[in-house]
Amino acid sequence: MEADLETTSESVRRYRFERHNLIVLTLDLCMCAMGLAFLDGNAILPLLLHRLGATGIVIGAFAGGRLIAFNLPQLFAARRLAGKPRVKPWFFITAVCTRVPMLIVPWLIWHSQDDPFHRRMALVFTIVLIIIWSIGDGLCNVPWMEIIARSFSNRLRGRWFTATQSITGLLAISSAALIVRPALQAHSLPFPRNYALLALLSALMFQVSLIGVGLIKEPPPVEHEAEPLPDGVGFLRKLPELIANNPVFARLATVQLLSGFGAAAAPFYVLYAKYHFHVGDSWGAAYQGVQAGGLIILLPLWNLIGERRGQHAAIMGVTTACMLAPAIALTLGRVSPWFLSPTFAMLGGSLDWGLWIVLNHYLLTHVDAATRPVYVALFSLLFVPAALFPVIGGTLVHREKFTMLGPFPLLFLLTFVVTACGFVVARGLPEPCNGVNDAN
Repeated sequence: MEADLETTSESVRRYRFERHNLIVLTLDLCMCAMGLAFLDGNAILPLLLHRLGATGIVIGAFAGGRLIAFNLPQLFAARRLAGKPRVKPWFFITAVCTRVPMLIVPWLIWHSQDDPFHRRMALVFTIVLIIIWSIGDGLCNVPWMEIIARSFSNRLRGRWFTATQSITGLLAISSAALIVRPALQAHSLPFPRNYALLALLSALMFQVSLIGVGLIKEPPPVEHEAEPLPDGVGFLRKLPELIANNPVFARLATVQLLSGFGAAAAPFYVLYAKYHFHVGDSWGAAYQGVQAGGLIILLPLWNLIGERRGQHAAIMGVTTACMLAPAIALTLGRVSPWFLSPTFAMLGGSLDWGLWIVLNHYLLTHVDAATRPVYVALFSLLFVPAALFPVIGGTLVHREKFTMLGPFPLLFLLTFVVTACGFVVARGLPEPCNGVNDAN
């Protein structure tokens, strides 16, 4: 009888703990995603940087720099946190130090048109502060993933990822329709005030997300012998061994890199619409709404496919979306700006969280708890070369012209070929074994 009461009491405590972390982690993720939505990397930031005087190469290098800033610091974070029973203090302090400075960006943009000096300073320091935010996001990713892995079962984790992204998608559509598009169209908010307002809203969302981070309850550590992480040089030397010992992981990392080549074209679809069809900046908000709609529709679809057909099938779905984005831009997208919209829907369901969620969910299921920090860090490290993808894209966009191969933009053709290779490689992935205890 006493044993039954203890089991019931433990179940109640577990339920309350899961419910609490579900709420506060949802607050953190949704508000952080909302902050990103107001300065969307595919629909809004390229237009802002173009307004501030950035060339195609600068825009591409900035996008590549954000990828490096997110992925490379994760090795340092994984080494620092390996075997540590508590990871939340690192998470919270890092988030505060890198999200609070974003409050400076609106002021920089507001004064960007005072004179040429302020314009250059606005461009440089906006790039620098967003890169700093991305570094913090990378440093926080390892403890964030560890907290989620400890807090929820595999099934609950997959559903939570899907539910939160659907919520943020709805919020992004609402903000695009009710705030972003009106702000970019309003005669009372000429440039740079319209973009300064969006930057302010973005920064405020990041501060609200800190409340969620601060309220997280640290999950109890999993009983296991942690895999030690060597120093940076030692880690690089160990890479062949780690990859050879886990060929499924190696194939998964290859899929991430090939399908992630969609990032080469992602910042330039909106500029293609602007140059080719001579549309205004408000189309950026329209595309942002379509992108959020793609996220709302496709992320639950990936989760549904994963639960009913297996996680390999979900990966096939998201890699298909990566491939369809440039394919649509090469065909329908050349007809009118309206027909370019499905490209952004595919981006919303793939590069905008979809690819990251599906591949990382597969990874967390495939590896065990002892090696989890190592492979999470390695997975991000192997994606660092993707930082070159937007730079490659930028070299194929000169001022207001795209390099063409016949009637087709060469950038979109190249993106289609590489992401199609990602789709082919993904076909060889097996259904993952449940390397992590479902209760973790």
